[in-house]
Amino acid sequence: MVVDWSMGEATVVVGLAWIVALFTSVVAHEIAHCIVARRRGARVLGIVLFPLGGLSRLDAMPKAPGDELAVAIAGPLASLAIGVLLLAAGLLAGAHVWTPTLFVGSWWARSGWLNLLLGAFNLLPALPMDGGRVIRAVPARHRSNLDATLLAGRIARYTGVAMVAVGFLYDVWLGLIGIFVLMGASAEEQAARHSARSEGHSAGRGIDSIG
Repeated sequence: MVVDWSMGEATVVVGLAWIVALFTSVVAHEIAHCIVARRRGARVLGIVLFPLGGLSRLDAMPKAPGDELAVAIAGPLASLAIGVLLLAAGLLAGAHVWTPTLFVGSWWARSGWLNLLLGAFNLLPALPMDGGRVIRAVPARHRSNLDATLLAGRIARYTGVAMVAVGFLYDVWLGLIGIFVLMGASAEEQAARHSARSEGHSAGRGIDSIG
């Protein structure tokens, strides 16, 4: 990464601090996934960070029907809780936390709204994001994992196409995430079909990743 000091040292330092805050929020989100996964019997292999977010790598998802739901929802709930706490702390400190802001205003407001956005965004019904895994986990209690994955994958494709379309018009990063969703949904469906054919186990029994 090339740092342009011509922008002014203060501006550069604030920008770097914001990047650190962003990835700290992502790590906290992923740690929540890992804590719940370990309590449900999974072995955590690590956390991977990349420009579009992060992934918690597990050796396998726990087998109980409600475990995927618990693991998937843990990250968004943690982000939402952190966001609320930061905004509440900002109010107590006398900071202005309304209206929503990410790039101006107090750090309490910026960090709080960042975590709220992170939690809400990850609840979008799009595999392999957390919301998509929640969509799969709920019907998986009453039907096969393959049927639940195909249902979640179909919803994810609609969401991914919408993200690509909106991203093409307004934000290239949203479009890239939409492409990631389309690819991820296809991979989840293929894994579920392979699992149903070979062993009848739930999809992703090798190395599973939770966003």
